[in-house]
Amino acid sequence: MQNNQGSNQGKNAKQHVQDVQNHLQSASQCLNQALQSVEKSQNREKIEGTLNAVESAMQSVDNTLSSYQD
Repeated sequence: MQNNQGSNQGKNAKQHVQDVQNHLQSASQCLNQALQSVEKSQNREKIEGTLNAVESAMQSVDNTLSSYQD
């Protein structure tokens, strides 16, 4: 059976974590843009909660990368 990972082929673990870091940064930017256009306060609170979770995940990824042993 052939291992078919597509564009992920050849990446090491650290590179995958760096990909996550990039995706989280993009998600943070999108959520901040959403906050600029949200109208209802209830929706604003939900977006802010999601943004807080993304920022927490970004801290975790940053910690992982800063202490990563090559």
